[in-house]
Amino acid sequence: MAKNRGLFYVLSLLLVGLVCFAYWNHFHNPFHFDDEHTIVTNYWIRDIKNIPHFFTDATTFSSLPANQAWRPGISTLDAIDCWIGGKGEPMPFYYHVHIFIDFLILGIFMYLFVVKVYDFAFKNELNPYIALLTTAVFMLHTGNAETINYIISRSDSDSTLMILITLCVFVYYPNLRKYLLYLIPMFIGFMIKEPTVMVGPIAFLFIFLFEENMSLKQSFDIKKDLKILLAVLPMLLLAVGLFWFSQAQTPDMHTLGGSDRWAYMKTELFVMVHYVNNFFFPFNLSADTDWGLITSIFDDRAIIGICFIISTLYMAYLASLDIKSRPITFGILWFYLALVPTSSVVPFSEVLNDHRVFFPYIGLCMATVWALFLLYKKYESQVTSNLLLKSGIYLFIVLFLGAHIYGVRERCKVWSDEALLWKDVTVKSPHNGRGLMNYGLVLMGKGDYSGALEYYNKAKQEWPYYSYIYVNLGVLDNVMGKPVESEQSFKYALQLNAQNPNCYFYYAIMLKNQGRIDEAKAMVQKGLVLSPHHIDLLRFLDDLNTNPAYVKSAEERAILVKKKLEGMEAKAKENPTPEGYLNLSLEYYNQGRYLDCVHAAEEAVKIKPDYDLAYNNICSAYNALHDWDNAIAAGKKAVELNPNSQLAKNNLQVSLDGKKGKL
Repeated sequence: MAKNRGLFYVLSLLLVGLVCFAYWNHFHNPFHFDDEHTIVTNYWIRDIKNIPHFFTDATTFSSLPANQAWRPGISTLDAIDCWIGGKGEPMPFYYHVHIFIDFLILGIFMYLFVVKVYDFAFKNELNPYIALLTTAVFMLHTGNAETINYIISRSDSDSTLMILITLCVFVYYPNLRKYLLYLIPMFIGFMIKEPTVMVGPIAFLFIFLFEENMSLKQSFDIKKDLKILLAVLPMLLLAVGLFWFSQAQTPDMHTLGGSDRWAYMKTELFVMVHYVNNFFFPFNLSADTDWGLITSIFDDRAIIGICFIISTLYMAYLASLDIKSRPITFGILWFYLALVPTSSVVPFSEVLNDHRVFFPYIGLCMATVWALFLLYKKYESQVTSNLLLKSGIYLFIVLFLGAHIYGVRERCKVWSDEALLWKDVTVKSPHNGRGLMNYGLVLMGKGDYSGALEYYNKAKQEWPYYSYIYVNLGVLDNVMGKPVESEQSFKYALQLNAQNPNCYFYYAIMLKNQGRIDEAKAMVQKGLVLSPHHIDLLRFLDDLNTNPAYVKSAEERAILVKKKLEGMEAKAKENPTPEGYLNLSLEYYNQGRYLDCVHAAEEAVKIKPDYDLAYNNICSAYNALHDWDNAIAAGKKAVELNPNSQLAKNNLQVSLDGKKGKL
């Protein structure tokens, strides 16, 4: 424990406050990117009762077949946060709060583990403060804002939390290892994300460097290596078993997107250089990068990567020769071990993601801070006797952490809005077809169709065979009144990727807009074959089947209207709520049953006397009946209850004009 406990506690609370300040502007940031298919359109996470299904059916993870992986822990967390929101719909705020709380807990366990590493290497009274500084560097690092803001990337932050808990239990209670309690958080972590399997190799490295006091020069001491291997064998066996089980549970349609294994491996050599560069200079963070594959080992980037990796591993080797500097060795090797799942032999569709380094960056934080601490200790007498130099060190720490706090807040701003996020991607990753397309999608949502078309065409030039570009071109042509071009785009999108349920959804919308209802229903059914619980497809099919506007005969429409009203009436009587009666009054109004609309709204007022929306409905119904006096009375009440309601003001004006004979 720190010599001055009071100061240590103050600094710890200050760190918590700084982390909260850094992320204070992120809690209302929306869902982005893969959040769409894992949360927004994922039927399964909307009901907490579905949690048992997550462990037996990997298709519950995503509404897109190609992305359905066995990660029941993530789906469970998503379902819990959806349930906490209480709306039956996922609300980003509750997800962000939960993720942030876990992030703070992660900081506690990181400190506990790091201080243990430092104590093994060189026990002194400053270790608690150096461990706290290491934790601060990680918690406030600008690069980690990519993980904390990106909701589905809770898989990285929460699995890392479980890794740290596993290591803390393993390291702090060596006498209890025989009971295998440390496997519990490891098991939970794997169900969140697969990189948890690397906790075994990291534990091996910890025992090797610190408990057995060995340097990398002694790596070929077979007897000791086998002893250490036996100590971590339960972790390794559990990792193999869980990985085999998860692969067996993964649907056949799941794909990581990559194809050329060897080109991917060559590319990762330079990707690691990029990750280290972003650790020290996080100025080029991008939500979606535009890096391509390196096909030749003689490419300059591959050669730079090889030289860089060799040099850092050599640094790790040299640092291991003295136990005092072994945290540097441990941190460097932690970084490379943590990258094995994403930067080795398994090719992903994206060669790099800046949120992937959340787990690896813990190692770099340890190595960097401890190296600087050893430098300080080497010149400690000169520093302590020189007030200017000592003040300079404190000022550097303050400025360094302050710069990262600023960086975190700026990245939170970028993640706060789809337009800002994808515009940032187009600037930093100008050859990323998906980024260009998504920014075009933002422009289309704002009604800037010419701007959207420009970015879609740019995206098409970069990624000519990316089906989503043609899906969005089909949507754009549809809203611009070009049905022939729209249908051609949708057909080409399906030709490129017939396994994309979103294409069927938007194609069906286009067909519906042309009055081709039967074809629209058939298209939705095709999409549901691929993704039976795609929430948008299900809702659209329900609308096509129940909305009277899409039924051909007047008799069929009347039957549907009657059934709908009977259902709403029964629901309002069984569970009388002001909202239920308000919805019923609106439906009565839409069917021209204005007195029934008034009666239903009056029932809403009985339950909630200050319900301005109900009075507004009463005003609208009396306006339709030309009963101006009753309409004016209800309208005035609605405006009195909610002076900011423009709708109520407009309806009241209609009443007043009617009373004066202007209508």
